[in-house]
Amino acid sequence: MLTTQELRSINFGNEAGDDIEPGELKRYFVELPNIKTFTNLNEKIVIATAKKGIGKSALIQWLSIPDHYLDIKPLIVKIRGADISRERLNLKSTLENPQDYIADWMKRIATIINREIAKNINLALSDDSISLVETAELEGFRSRSIISSLLDRLKLVIEKKQITTEKIPIKNELELLKRFNCNYIIFLIDDLDATFQNKEKELLELSTFFSACRYLLQDVKDISFRITMRSDVWPIIRRFDESLDKVEQYVQELKWSESVFKQLLYKRLEYEFNKNKIARKKEYYTSYKDNYYLNQVFEKQMEWGAKLQYTYRVLYTLSYSRPRWGIQLCKLAQKQALSENKTLINRNILTTVWGEYGKKRISDLISEHKHQSKDIEEIINAFRGVERRLSRDELILTIKNKILNHLSTIIDGEKVNSPLQIGHFLYRIGFIVARSNIETDQYHHYYFEEMPDFLSNRTNSDFGMEWEIHPCFRQALDIVKLNESKLAKNKHR
Repeated sequence: MLTTQELRSINFGNEAGDDIEPGELKRYFVELPNIKTFTNLNEKIVIATAKKGIGKSALIQWLSIPDHYLDIKPLIVKIRGADISRERLNLKSTLENPQDYIADWMKRIATIINREIAKNINLALSDDSISLVETAELEGFRSRSIISSLLDRLKLVIEKKQITTEKIPIKNELELLKRFNCNYIIFLIDDLDATFQNKEKELLELSTFFSACRYLLQDVKDISFRITMRSDVWPIIRRFDESLDKVEQYVQELKWSESVFKQLLYKRLEYEFNKNKIARKKEYYTSYKDNYYLNQVFEKQMEWGAKLQYTYRVLYTLSYSRPRWGIQLCKLAQKQALSENKTLINRNILTTVWGEYGKKRISDLISEHKHQSKDIEEIINAFRGVERRLSRDELILTIKNKILNHLSTIIDGEKVNSPLQIGHFLYRIGFIVARSNIETDQYHHYYFEEMPDFLSNRTNSDFGMEWEIHPCFRQALDIVKLNESKLAKNKHR
């Protein structure tokens, strides 16, 4: 068992993957089963979809480490979705049809690369016209390396500028261009859909981005795209644009299984034990599968759902399979344990912080989706004190009585007219999940990414699914548990 000082010395790590230094990230980054797809540059485009907190930003940060690409000299272009917006690039032309949007995206991509090339060699591009690549120019890039094409273009534009002004030190700038020695571009975009709303104009803009990537890859060489976006957005744009059926093969859903989540916690604790020289007998150091480091910090098992479960499973459930949320929960529990002068985190400590943790989760959900509905906080709070599981009819009645009878709300720019619209929205954002009871003590959960049609049809019963408010939100909303007799009955089976 740890001492109080040893428990205090443990840092569960940065919650924001894009803020972690690459060197530190490499020490405890956990490779998901499909991670090799992202470093395989034969795969020219890979789209990672995931909910907030799953690790999209950590993945982009990890992919920005040049060590993964030993056979090339890559220029790694790492941006956020907002960095490639029309507003950020000061583009004001009117776009009317899909082809306009596709051409505009290709122009933006090439312009971002131009600016990254300039930054790489300390070339000051003070004039936007130097970095802004026009659609007509892209036509001349076909069947060529995009890097050599852009370098040739920069050289010509700088020489042309010299004709009209004497202020540009052309010799110095052309010499800088010669210093650029990368031979491949890895284009990383995190949160492409950061402020997406389910409106036709935004659907058109977002869906045409992927067509632009495909067309660019068909025309030029030596570039790969790695993109992250929210998992609830992809099914929506996929249905909007039938051409995306050709893109679907490139989509990889990021998911954390229970065992991989345990490995993440284990690696972080192992890193902290070694860093802080927390001494233990050598023979006790084992692999993550044996739970050694976990059992030094957490009670090995705790009661959950009227059964004893390994603590990492409880943490996995409450984290909603999201590493960031799991790390936040661990930090809250650690702080509470130290305040109680405890050296082992047990069920009582988790129960104590569950409410505060749940408030953070609700706050996250609100901030993530407030752009879709300004009333999201009221909608979620309407479920305060209800049963944790509801039938379809009970869910619709709850929404009608607690929300629609008191609130006129808009979701994705459209006025809500039925309880199903709100139910589908809550399902889409992950506040509620579908539960299918296989046997008395067995069940399966379905999420929006798997079954996006649930709660979307008035005449469809959704196969008799129950609707469950996820455990991470329940304590903060005073959600009523199943009655004690049911719990006791299950416990003694």
